[in-house]
Amino acid sequence: MEIAGHRLCKLCAKETVHHSNAAYEDELQQRLLQQKIKNSGLNKRYLDRGFKNYVVACPAQENTIKLCQAFAQQIISNHNPNMLMIGTPGTGKTHLSASIIRNILHNSTKSARYYTSAEIAQKMMDTWSDTSRSEKEVIDHFSSFDLLVIDEYGLHDRHEKRLEMVHKVLYSRYDNMKSTLLISNFTVQNMQRDLGVRLWSRLHENNLIVVPCYWDDRRITK
Repeated sequence: MEIAGHRLCKLCAKETVHHSNAAYEDELQQRLLQQKIKNSGLNKRYLDRGFKNYVVACPAQENTIKLCQAFAQQIISNHNPNMLMIGTPGTGKTHLSASIIRNILHNSTKSARYYTSAEIAQKMMDTWSDTSRSEKEVIDHFSSFDLLVIDEYGLHDRHEKRLEMVHKVLYSRYDNMKSTLLISNFTVQNMQRDLGVRLWSRLHENNLIVVPCYWDDRRITK
C-alpha cells in the first residue's frame, strides 16, 4: 500500500488510521468539554479554574479541597447532596465552585450550572413583564441541572420578592432531588435564619456539607 509516496504494509496503515482516529476523538472530546464549561455560566475569569490551580496556603484549605472533590464525586455517583460554602471575600469560593463544575463535566454526563442569586431572582421577575415565558418554566429550567451553583447568596437578593424567587428555586430543586451549592458571606447562623426552618431542614435531608472558608483574602495578600 502506498500513501503520499510512501509504501506501508496493511498493518502499518491500519495502525496509522487507528492512531489518527484516536487523536481526532481525543481532540473532539476536549473541544466538547471546553464548550460545556463555556456554557456552564461561569465568568471568563473562572473558565480555567480547577482543583489543580487552586493555591493551598493552610491546612484548612487542603481540607476544603477534599470536601469539594468528595462532593463532586457523590454527584457523579448519582447521589444528591447539598453544599453550603461560607466565608469572607477573596477566599476562593467561586474558584472552588468552578473546580467542582469542571470536575463533574469532565468525568460524567451530568449537568452543572452557575448563577448568582441575583441573576436567578431577576430571570424569574422578568417573566412578570414577558408573557413568552412563565415563572414555572423558569423554575423548571433552574431545577433541571444535576448541580446548580448559586453564588453571592445574601448580596443583591435582599428585597423580599427577590429572596422569595430564590427560595422557590431551592424548594423546587429539593422536590426534584437535585444538588445545590450555595455560596455566601453569611455565617451558618445567618444562613439558617435567612432560609427559614423548613428550607434549612430540606437542605439537610440528603446530607448538607458545610464548608467554612475563613482565611486570608488572596486578592490582597498574593
